[in-house]
Amino acid sequence: MSDGPRILIVRFSAIGDCVMAAWAVTSLRQAFPEGHIVWATQERCAPVIDDEKLVDTTVIADRDKWKKTRWSPTTWWNQTRRFTSLRKHGFDFGFDLQGHSKTALCLRLAGAKERHARRATDALAKKLNPVASVANGLHEVEANLAFLSQFWPLTMPEGPLMPQLPAWDSQGFVSIQTGAGSKDKTYPTESWIRVTEGLVRSGRRVVVIGGRRDPSIPVEGVTDLVGQLSLSQAVQVVRASALHLAADTGTGHIAAAYGVPVVSIFGPTDPAVYRPWAPDARVLQAGSMAGLVSPKEVLDAAAKALEKARCAR
Repeated sequence: MSDGPRILIVRFSAIGDCVMAAWAVTSLRQAFPEGHIVWATQERCAPVIDDEKLVDTTVIADRDKWKKTRWSPTTWWNQTRRFTSLRKHGFDFGFDLQGHSKTALCLRLAGAKERHARRATDALAKKLNPVASVANGLHEVEANLAFLSQFWPLTMPEGPLMPQLPAWDSQGFVSIQTGAGSKDKTYPTESWIRVTEGLVRSGRRVVVIGGRRDPSIPVEGVTDLVGQLSLSQAVQVVRASALHLAADTGTGHIAAAYGVPVVSIFGPTDPAVYRPWAPDARVLQAGSMAGLVSPKEVLDAAAKALEKARCAR
């Protein structure tokens, strides 16, 4: 039995949001090195949660699977059984950093002696758990920390505890994530091609990553790994990069968490709240669509980031 508090963190998704939540959870770990911390998340997000130093246990909530059969009695039974099984940990505190009905249900059924939600995005979530008051306009990293700081005196860590994965087989390249979660957040393939061509002309090696549905970049000399990597392998590539380029998506937050310079192209989302949290993060935004940012702007920002990183060495 640990000497510190037993704490449940509920944040099912998405990948970037889990990375941003890791800052506040790191502050908890620093405050309670002997505490018992459990994080409930989705399987696809688990690879960005460090289960060696940050949390003691990661619990998988099969939300994607449950969503396909959301009205089935079996689905509800499986969810209830999974969430109530968390009571074996004997939580002193439980915190919902997401605030959806499913995360709220998880927190409620886990049986923590004291439970709190940072937000509630629907009527059911508002009824299930007490919702804290957090100032509007804060960055997600700051808001998560402000929420948990209502219960303990916590300080912002220098960086989040992240999985220490094996090093990739190369370094010094520029990595590009070609996809994003929605059309208005996605940078057009034609623009990525022009950015890649410019990087290659300048003598840079480029490695392209993305999911199975993300576009490849057909430029000669580029290492194209789109659709070929697991999330853990993609994290390894991003971590080994000299610079990472991405739209408003999870890999930008991963790069920032590992201290990798990043250029992030934003569309409709507010960068003040959701930009990658790092001093080396550069955000480009020209309107409500990521595609309104020109390839020249991306190349200029990339050149400045690489030069700053070179001077810092």
